[in-house]
Amino acid sequence: MKAGGVFPVVLLLAAGAAAAAPELAGRLDSERPAGCADYAFLTAGLYRAELWTDDGAPPGDRFALSLVYRRDFSRRTLVSASIIEMARMSGRPRNAFDGARAELERAFRDVGKGDRLTAWRSAPGRVEFFHNGDATGALTHDAELFLDIWLGPGSRDPKRRAELLSGGCDD
Repeated sequence: MKAGGVFPVVLLLAAGAAAAAPELAGRLDSERPAGCADYAFLTAGLYRAELWTDDGAPPGDRFALSLVYRRDFSRRTLVSASIIEMARMSGRPRNAFDGARAELERAFRDVGKGDRLTAWRSAPGRVEFFHNGDATGALTHDAELFLDIWLGPGSRDPKRRAELLSGGCDD
């Protein structure tokens, strides 16, 4: 599979956003993302990822990863893609992520073009999710591994990872 395939389907923020998503108000002081990356499969745009942090890049303890989708994806697809990538990166079987799967199924929603899914790392080992600004749930099982899908050294797309951690956006 080409880099930027199924796994990045998980999160996105609108291209050209000038200010932090409303769910980040009072959580971060940043007016601009620390890094951005556009994910696509072949020529089809999937989503734009934005890394938000007060600590600059790379992120500190509290940061957000927002994805703004450019196409429709079901909750089931988002959960499945996340679990597949977490298993790949960790070398553990997919059934080892039953706790994470249950939490992601509660937190994720179907997304459509323009929808924003934000993952707020509020503390080590805890990620809170927002769909278009509304709180939807949290991940406490393998939360760091989930974020590593985009930000970790084992990311399937090292070029996009570098863009997110670069400290700049081209919007």
